[in-house]
Amino acid sequence: MNDRSVQEERQRNKEREGEMESTSAVNEEMPVEKILEAEMAVEQKTELHSDGSSGANSPNDPVTNICQAADKQLFTLVEWAKRIPHFSELPLDDQVILLRAGWNELLIASFSHRSITVKDGILLATGLHVHRNSAHSAGVGAIFDRYCHSC
Repeated sequence: MNDRSVQEERQRNKEREGEMESTSAVNEEMPVEKILEAEMAVEQKTELHSDGSSGANSPNDPVTNICQAADKQLFTLVEWAKRIPHFSELPLDDQVILLRAGWNELLIASFSHRSITVKDGILLATGLHVHRNSAHSAGVGAIFDRYCHSC
């Protein structure tokens, strides 16, 4: 092996080491534990809030219930984002842009996770189980079917 080949090999090794260091640095700055803590804190806060607002105050109208579930989830989403490392350090305009850009996917992920055990329906944040037939009778059947077929 000539000197130039050895030098090139050393350079490639340094670059690989730098890639591994940068990956681990990201994990240090955004530890999974902090994200899980944010999730748990928001879940506890949501459970406490929902205990006082369910039951007799829960509307019978499915559309109203869906709107209340979306409102509750959006509030929870903002609370969760505030607890994610570095999110609150961003300028407020950037925080708003990020939330506006991703709120719909995050809501879908949230009720999808909540509805894993539900057959032919979804479970809203308010605890309401929306069956396929209910969605169609409320006029949101096309949206419901599009969601169910994408999962």
